[in-house]
Order: sequence, then C-alpha cells, then structure tokens
Amino acid sequence: MYKKTTSIQCSTYSETLKSIPQTSNETFKTSRRKLKHKEIHELYQYDLPIYIQAVEGIIGILFAKKPEDTPELFVLHRIVKVKPGILFNLVPLSGMGIVDIDIQEGSSLQEYPIMEFEVNSIRSSFEVDEIFAYYYSTKGNNYRFDGEKHPFWELTFVDNGELECTVDGESFHLPPRSLMFFGPEQFHTQKTAPDKTVSYLTIMFSAHFLQPEALTNRVIQCSNDLYSALTTFMHYNDKSWAFRNDLLLGIMKIILVYSIIGDTQSNEDIINPMQAHYENELLNEITQYIKYYIHNSLTINDICTKFAISRSSLQALFKKHLDISPKLHINNVKLEYSKLLLKKSSYTISQISDMLGYTSIHYFSRKFKLVYGITPSEYAKSIAN
Repeated sequence: MYKKTTSIQCSTYSETLKSIPQTSNETFKTSRRKLKHKEIHELYQYDLPIYIQAVEGIIGILFAKKPEDTPELFVLHRIVKVKPGILFNLVPLSGMGIVDIDIQEGSSLQEYPIMEFEVNSIRSSFEVDEIFAYYYSTKGNNYRFDGEKHPFWELTFVDNGELECTVDGESFHLPPRSLMFFGPEQFHTQKTAPDKTVSYLTIMFSAHFLQPEALTNRVIQCSNDLYSALTTFMHYNDKSWAFRNDLLLGIMKIILVYSIIGDTQSNEDIINPMQAHYENELLNEITQYIKYYIHNSLTINDICTKFAISRSSLQALFKKHLDISPKLHINNVKLEYSKLLLKKSSYTISQISDMLGYTSIHYFSRKFKLVYGITPSEYAKSIAN
C-alpha cells in the first residue's frame, strides 16, 4: 500500500504544507512540468528547499538520501517542501500528470544516475474468462471414473474423504482439504479406495495467459487463505445477485493465485494488512497532533487519553514504526520547533523555553546542545551572522 507525503515516514525527506510561505528575502521561480514516463533513471538534488504540488493526475515522488539507496515511493499529497540535499524525482501513477515546482533563485541542481526504477500500476497477469460448470459430489467406496480430457481447465477440491487420481498415467493421492488442477488436454481418471468415500468440488473453466506448469501435476494442500476462498465460492454460487457472475469469476481468480503462490510466508511473517494500515494511520494522526499542540505542555497521558490508547500500546507503536519512544519523539519535535522560533527572532530563549513547556531555560539549553552540538544562543547568533 502506498504511503502519502503526509505520513510520518516521509518526514525524513520533506515537510507538508498548505501553502508556500512568502518571505521578503526569498524569490522563487515556478516551473510547470508534464510527467509521462514511469521509468526513472536519475534523481535530482537541490541545495536549497524546493516546493512541489500536483496540478493534474496522481503523482508519485521518489526520495533517497544517497544515490546508492533504493528510492522510497510516496503519493504526492498537498504541497511538499523537499529538504535541501534530499534526492528525488517525480513519476505519474495515473496515465500522465502535471506538477508545479517552485525553485528558489540561486539554488544549484545536481543529477545522479541510478539503476532504472519503474513504477508499475496494478495489472492482471492472467484472466479467468468463463466458468462452464461447477458441482459438488459425494461418492462412496469403489467409485471409479475411467477418465477424460477436454480443452479447458478443471479443478477438483477434496472437501472430505480421499480421492485417487491419475494424470497422463501418473498417480496422485488427494487427502482432505487438498486440490488438483487438470490442464487443457490432460487425460485424468478418479477413483476411491475400497474402504474410502469422498466429497469434492469440481469447477471447469477457461483462462488466458495461465501457465499449466504453475498448477498441474501436483497436489496442493490448502492454506487457510485458499480454503477460505473455496468455501466463499461455494457460499455465493447459488445467489441470484446482479453481479454474482463477476463475483464468482473474481473468487476463481483468487483461488488460482493462492494455488500458485502456496504458503510462501511463515506464520511469523504474516501481517494483517488492515492492522498495518490502521497502525500507519493512527501513528500519522498522533504525530500530527503532537506537532499541532507542541507549544502546549503535552504529556504522554494527554496523547493516550486523546486517542484511547494505553501507554504500553503507544510505546510499542512508536518503537515498531519509528524506533524511538513517544517521549523522545515529542522532545525532537519540540527542538525542531524551537529552531524555527529562534529563526524568527521574535522571542527570547527564555520565552521559547516556557512556550515549549521546559521546566527551565537551563534544561532547554542542555537538551538543545545534546542534539545539535551548540546552545540555543549560539544557534541564534549563527543565524544572525
């Protein structure tokens, strides 16, 4: 799933703004660019901040800190201020796109060639054209089907019991919750043992660009996902909805994909995508809240109350996604904001310390120097000079 430039993960490379700030000592030149190509061969780097906003289409922005890094892709959302020294490029995620880039006069541009990076839209690699027939059968012991072949695909899923099959003379045993595909023109037979019965689902279908070697001549033991897709197919087959056929064709495609990829992940690697999306959105909301209320005496309890989350869950969320504690993140945001206030020269260091909720100016100065290597007063003097 794509992340937007408003996400916390993008803050390493850029800031998100509602409008471009206007200052008397900075002059910008706006360049409008049309984006057509989804292949990227270079990244750009400016020594001063630049501002980018989408005008038309869905735009992706690639970021990297160094030319040898693998670029990270984000969806351009709102106005993005790219930090000085960050490498970037733009790519249309829709058919084409148009962006406005505001470049500060006097800034220098560097180009860095990279290995080709291509953004691929989601397209199907094969199609299920038609489902000709499907039926659920129960056979007793000593059942025997002498065989057939036909120009379309056939799936046999053993729900209960056991089934013996041959495919072009090769024997296969299908235990419960297993399935087998018979490709076009593959001769196959089926039978049960003298002491066994079987209940199984048969689906006959046609498909384009489906490679037989990916599915045939093997017994596939159902993963939980594959079994769920099969039971879903059986559940919806007798519905009389307007789009029932489209639904069954879609489920059939899911069955095929799960059959091809198999159990490619261990249980430890499986992540609930809805949970991952929820965590990203929650983290983004919390970090935006911290940024908005950073001038208040914001506490961990305030955040937990606002978002109905326990301290341990909040700690785990920040550790998992940002590898820092919530308290340290708040402190980092405070210090970044203090630099902005020092640049404005509208407040004394003592006032800034009070505004950000530090217990004393000495504590504020100590924290500032610990992170930036100089005191707030030294930083203010360096700006003035």
